[in-house]
Parts: sequence; structure tokens; C-alpha cells
Amino acid sequence: MLNKGSTSGIKKRINLISTYSTIIFLIIGILNNFSQAEERVKIFSLSEARSYAIQHNYDAKRSLLDLETAKKKLRETVASGLPQLSSTINYNNNLKLATSLIPNFFDGKPEEKIPVQFGTQHNASANITVQQMVFSGSYFVGLQTASIYRQMAEQSLEVTNLDIKETVTDTYFLILISKENEKILGANLKNLEKTAFEIKERYKEGFVAQTDVDLIQISVTTLTNGLQTAQKQTEMAYKLLKFQMGLDLEERIELSETLDSIEETFDIKKSIETEFNVADSIDYNFLVTQEKLAEMALKNEKVKSLPTVAAFFTYQQNAFRDNFNFFNFQKKWFPLQILGITVSIPIFTSGARQARIQQAALSLEKAKTTRMQATQALKLEIEQAKTNLSSAYENYLNTKANIGLSEKVYDSTLIEYNEGMASSMELTQAYDKYLNSQSQYIQALSSLFKAKNQLDRITNNFKSEKGQKE
Repeated sequence: MLNKGSTSGIKKRINLISTYSTIIFLIIGILNNFSQAEERVKIFSLSEARSYAIQHNYDAKRSLLDLETAKKKLRETVASGLPQLSSTINYNNNLKLATSLIPNFFDGKPEEKIPVQFGTQHNASANITVQQMVFSGSYFVGLQTASIYRQMAEQSLEVTNLDIKETVTDTYFLILISKENEKILGANLKNLEKTAFEIKERYKEGFVAQTDVDLIQISVTTLTNGLQTAQKQTEMAYKLLKFQMGLDLEERIELSETLDSIEETFDIKKSIETEFNVADSIDYNFLVTQEKLAEMALKNEKVKSLPTVAAFFTYQQNAFRDNFNFFNFQKKWFPLQILGITVSIPIFTSGARQARIQQAALSLEKAKTTRMQATQALKLEIEQAKTNLSSAYENYLNTKANIGLSEKVYDSTLIEYNEGMASSMELTQAYDKYLNSQSQYIQALSSLFKAKNQLDRITNNFKSEKGQKE
């Protein structure tokens, strides 16, 4: 038998075990939720972000639909020249039969006209017709045009994909640069707050004036505002990237690459010195395809002056009834068969055909002029992009060197200020120059990445981590 004290002890242990079990389950639940939250974060390299965007971006989806439409158009054009089978069923209820006048041969009075009615009240017919085009100049030109139209849709998709890669790359770079800016501003704010604290302590001891405290506090507040602005810009850049990639704006994503890892893949000298053939540009080839379409339009107008030949065969069954009994298959139906050829010969159009040919010829000339202009513009654009990249790279190197110099000046001024050899105004000016050099560095870094991305877009030089074109 258990005594009362033993029973109470057992109950306490049971309650304690129950409490521990509850806590353990809660911890497991929290860890599971944390693990699931971590799993929901999608991590993208630059190449992965571009590839994902090509599959899910809204513009890419529309271009894919345009390509599918072009494929269906080609199929439609081919099918229009193949045998066409059609069927027709007709039924007529002659509520009042037509009356005709014929000579009265029955009474031997041919000079007299008598009214008569021919036919039956209910007539029906059913036929099947097979048509086959034998020759049509427009059809053969249409086949070529549909094929070129499909090629144009494929090129349009490629242009869209290049544009997507460019915008996604720009935004990817923007996020990395914004995060770098945050990092720099955060480190500066931490150091500045430490300096401000030291100056305030010295003010309490009477070693510095209130003006010194106010000046350093202004710098702290300005830098704090700058850091908050940078954080908001990074947040918006993330949302922009998700939109460009076709992701939901509430999705959580992270970038697996850093500025240093991307910068290591840059070969600025090679990018500037590499020759690019304009004929390899998808933008140029797109204009060439447009010129081909203009050629086909002119060719089509010319072949419209040729005859069109088509053959057909019709099999028909006719029924004539005084009563509606067409479903009585014991009643006779009368067959009809027709085999024929139709030749359509255009003869005279009052000059309209010639006017259309002239218009198509002018459109072709316009397309050629556009292509030649685009060729020169593309060459100029490539040279300008190379110049921009070269200038951006030189500016980047200079501003990067200036950071070290301005930091050295600020550190020296801070030491002189602490020793009483420099004023608070001199310290503030030195710090402002240091911040300005960092701001210029971030701007130069952004310009460098943007110039490299623009040249890659023009020359279709987007590469994956393995160094191969995507």
C-alpha cells in the first residue's frame, strides 16, 4: 500500500514530466517552423537568377506565346494548300410552287398560254465536296512568309531574353552595391558614434566646446539618415528583382554571390579589345528578317497577277417529295457527281495591282534603309559602350585609391583634434571628404558594373559561372 506522501510525490513527478514534455514539443515545433522558414528562402546566383527569369518573366511568357502563335500560323498556311473536304445539307419547303406559262399544246392551241406548276413541295439535297489547290503563287509565297514569320518570332524571343538578362543583371548588381553601401555606412556610423561619445565625455569634463558636440551630432544624424535610406533602397531593389524574375513579391530570396566574386570574373581589357561582328548581333538579324518579310510582301503582290488553279469533285444526293418523309429510306434519292477545274485569271484592276506592287517596293526600300542605318548605329553603340567601360574602370580605380587617402587624412585630423592641434570644423571637413570619397567609390562601382552589363548586352556576352554563354 502506498501512503499519502508517496502518492503526492508520484503525482508531482508525473506533472513535472508532463511539463517537460510540453516544453520539448514546443521547442521542436519552433525549430520545425524555423527550419521551414529557412527552406522557404530561395537562394540565387546571378546565372540562376537570369535563367529563372527567362522561364518565368512576364515578357518572356508573352514572347513564347507569340512563337507558338507563329508555329500555328505556319501550320495553318500549309494546311490551306492541302485537300479540303466540306459537306452541305439543304432542305427547301416550297410553300407555293412557282408558276410558269407554256403554250397550250394539250388543246391544240399553241398561241394560248396556260399556267402550270413544276416540282414538289419538299426538296432535300446532301453533298460532299473535295477541293484541291493545283497552283497559287500567293500560297507558295505564303509558305515562305510564314516560315520567316516563325523565324522572326524566335528572334523576338531571343531579344526579349537578352533584355531580361540585362535588367536582371542590373538589379542583381544594384542589390550587391546597395548592401556594400549599407556595410560601409554602418561601419562609419559605428566609428562616428564612438567618436561622438568621446567628444561628449570630453565636453562634460570641459575640454571641448558645445559647438564640437553639435557638429559631430549633426554628422551622426546625417549618416543615420543615409543608412536608413540605403536600407530602403536595398529592400526596393529586392522587390524589383523578384518582379523581373516573375516571383511573388512576398517571396524571400537571397543572393549567393558577392561583389568580389563577380568582379573576379571581369576581364575589362579583354572586353574592350574583343572585336564584335555586327552580323552576330540578334538586333541586326532581327532587322534582316524584317527586310525578308518586306521582300516576301513584294513578291506576293507580283504573283497575284498569275492564274490560280483549283480542282474539285462533288458527290450529291437529291430527294423530291410531296410529303416530308425524307427518313423513309425506301423512297428514292437521285445521285449527282461533278468533277471540275476552276481557273481564276486576273485581267484588269484599273492600276490597283500596280499601285500595291509599288507600295510593297517602297516598303522594302525602307526596310533596307533601316537595316543599313541600324548597322552603323550598332557599330557606334559598341564603340561607345567600350569607351564607357574604359572610363568607368579608370574612374573606379581612382576612387578606390582615394578612399585610402581620405581615410588617412581623417585619421590624422582626428589624432590632431584629440591633441588640440585641429579644430572641430577641420575634423568635420576631413570626415565629410572621407564620406564623399566613399560615396564616389559606390557611384564608380555602380557605373563600372552598369557599363560592363551594357556591353555584354550589345555583344551577347552573358556568361554563366562556368564561363560559357547562357
